[in-house]
Amino acid sequence: MATISKRTSKNGTASYRVEVRLKGIPRQTATFARLTDAKKWAQQTESAIREGRHFKTVEAKRHTFAEMVDRYVREVLPRKPKSQAKQTQQLTWWKEQIGAYTLADYTPADRRDQG
Repeated sequence: MATISKRTSKNGTASYRVEVRLKGIPRQTATFARLTDAKKWAQQTESAIREGRHFKTVEAKRHTFAEMVDRYVREVLPRKPKSQAKQTQQLTWWKEQIGAYTLADYTPADRRDQG
């Protein structure tokens, strides 16, 4: 759910602070000069979170898919001995296909192109 708060600075200019809070997701905030921009951002952010398309942009731009696979193989797969070999094989294939993409840059449309 989004909350928009109007803030007025000392010089009298208004700004609008948006806070999007959904259960199980860290709150997202942004500030805008125009109310219409604030409403648009709130709607887009809520939709992206509900559809599973929302990433923290800065963090997602810092890491590639290959880094994510490497971390998963290092930290999670050792606890899955029965499926470790098969998952390693699958993840290696995906890493070769899309490993260079940053997490922020890989989209559902890119996924369709892979098929």
